[in-house]
Amino acid sequence: MSPVEVRQIGHVASAPVVETFSLGGRTENKALITVISNTRWKDRDGNVRSKATAILWTLWGKAAVNASWYLDVGSKVAVSGTVESRNYPNKEGKQVWTFSFTARSVEYLESRSDAETRRKRRADLKGEGATTQAKKRPNKSADSPAQKKEG
Repeated sequence: MSPVEVRQIGHVASAPVVETFSLGGRTENKALITVISNTRWKDRDGNVRSKATAILWTLWGKAAVNASWYLDVGSKVAVSGTVESRNYPNKEGKQVWTFSFTARSVEYLESRSDAETRRKRRADLKGEGATTQAKKRPNKSADSPAQKKEG
């Protein structure tokens, strides 16, 4: 069976966190990100309607590490990947269907200056003032998931 390809353009709903674990003697990095897309249309009466779609994506390897470094709440991204359906019986014995989305690529759709402006605006709203700096890419230290993977 061939995989079903999915592409979503939207904004990140929560900051990704990388989970590093060993699998079969090698280190793997995994991150989860929720991307929300909005669809707008006019109904028969001419009223503007909207609907939000949220998808929880699983990222693996370097894509997971990069997402933790560069993505934050509100980052605009385009995610491409595959969807897979699974089913299982619940406590009542009914079949429950779920879908899992695995990202193959993540495109960052905003410039660094746009991201820094968004972070500064959010910090100002929280009352942290202009002293808050944007996340910077860390150097590859012994604690870095990327360094552990390379080593």
